[in-house]
Amino acid sequence: MRLKLKFQLSGKKQILPLNYQYPISAWIYKVLNRADENFAQMLHEKGYKTTLGKSFKLFTFSKLNFPKHTWKIIPNSDRMQIWARNAWLNVSFQLPEQTEKFVIGLFNEQKAFFGDKISGIDLQVISVEPINDVRIGDLLKVRLQTNTAIVLGVDMEGQKNKQYVLPTDKVYKSLFLKNLIDKYDAIGKSGINTDDMDFKVIKLQTKTNLQTIKAFTSAETKIRGYYYEFELSAPKELIELGINAGFGSMNSLGFGYCELV
Repeated sequence: MRLKLKFQLSGKKQILPLNYQYPISAWIYKVLNRADENFAQMLHEKGYKTTLGKSFKLFTFSKLNFPKHTWKIIPNSDRMQIWARNAWLNVSFQLPEQTEKFVIGLFNEQKAFFGDKISGIDLQVISVEPINDVRIGDLLKVRLQTNTAIVLGVDMEGQKNKQYVLPTDKVYKSLFLKNLIDKYDAIGKSGINTDDMDFKVIKLQTKTNLQTIKAFTSAETKIRGYYYEFELSAPKELIELGINAGFGSMNSLGFGYCELV
C-alpha cells in the first residue's frame, strides 16, 4: 500500500538538514503510535520476525519533494534552504488492503517537524491520496529504479558501523535476494519457488547517499546507500513485497524506495 502525503508550508525561508530521513521515520512512528501504541511499539522495537529471529519494519518512504526553484542547498554545509509553500512524500507499507482507509485517516491533517537540534521545517498534511497499487500480473521480470538509495551491509567485528557493500561487489546479488526472501519469511509466508530468482544492475549512478542517523547524539550512525536501475526476476509476490516494504535494508529509515521503470 502506497500513500502520497501532500504538505503545506508557510512559504517563509526555513532550513532543512540534508540528513532528514531519520526525522521523517520518527514522525511516521509517532503518527502510528497515536492510533495503536502496541502496533507502533512492535514496529519500532521488534518488527516482523523471520523464523531465525531477524526483524523487518516493512515500510519505507520516498525523498521529500518540493516544487522547482523553491529550495537550494546552502554551499559548504549540510543544510538546504526551503521557501516552498508545498511539499510531498510517498509512504509505502506492507499491510493488508483493509487497513488502507484506517491508515489514510491517521495521517490526514497531521502536523510535522522535520529537522534536528540545529534547524528544521514545519509542515502540515493537507491531503492523503492512495497511489494505485502496483499490479505485477504474471510478470516474473521487472525493471526498477531507486528513488531513495538501497542499502546492503555486513557487520564487521569490532566496528560500530556496518561495512556497506557496493552493487559491483560479488556478494551483492546474493545479499539482495536473501534480504527479499527473508522479508517474505517475516510476514509468515513460505513455500514459494525461489530457484529461478535473479538480480542484475542495469545502470549504476555515481551518486551515493550517506545519511547521518541521530545526528549530534551519542547514537550517531552513518549509513551509505547506492542509486541504480536494476532488473529483478522473482515470483510476483516477492516483487510486490519489495515495492511495498522497500528493497535492501534500513527501509524504515527511508532507504530502498523504488519505482517500476
